[in-house]
Amino acid sequence: LPAYGVEPTTTRALAPGETTCESDGAAANTVDATGAAPGSPTAIVAVPEGFTSAPGTGDTALTMTGPDGLTGTVTITPTTLDAAAAFQQYADQRTGQASINSVSVLPGDLCGYSGQKLMGAWSDTPQQSVEFLDRIAHIWTNSDNYLVAIHVQAPAGTDGFDAASTVLIEDFAIGIP
Repeated sequence: LPAYGVEPTTTRALAPGETTCESDGAAANTVDATGAAPGSPTAIVAVPEGFTSAPGTGDTALTMTGPDGLTGTVTITPTTLDAAAAFQQYADQRTGQASINSVSVLPGDLCGYSGQKLMGAWSDTPQQSVEFLDRIAHIWTNSDNYLVAIHVQAPAGTDGFDAASTVLIEDFAIGIP
């Protein structure tokens, strides 16, 4: 994949509880997604209207369920990889689950952190086609790197996918533990 959105990571001292990014403030509903690994950052993400959210387990910090088969997740995973390698690994895992898949990549850097937007589809049969949109960011905390991924998917052609996914992948806030 192209290295779109890969930025040099600034590693300055961060204060506990510091918010290093602010969301764009457009969404009325936000929720905190906190990773299970010690030292994980918190992602404060927008939740689309009509969605419910619940804390996840392990690397899945948050799960969301919307109408018409729309679902979303926020994962926060420790990584020893640099941004470009972490993004490649994530995209390979995302599309490797089906025999037919496609992915497009756009830059999605987030207030100085490396980031990408991935959009695409996968399917094993035409009847099981799924479209998805992801926003991934490589977040440095005072001690480690984390891959934060916001993922939304739905059966292909689902009404409301574009509106919900736009809300989910907008700029989000990052809280340092």
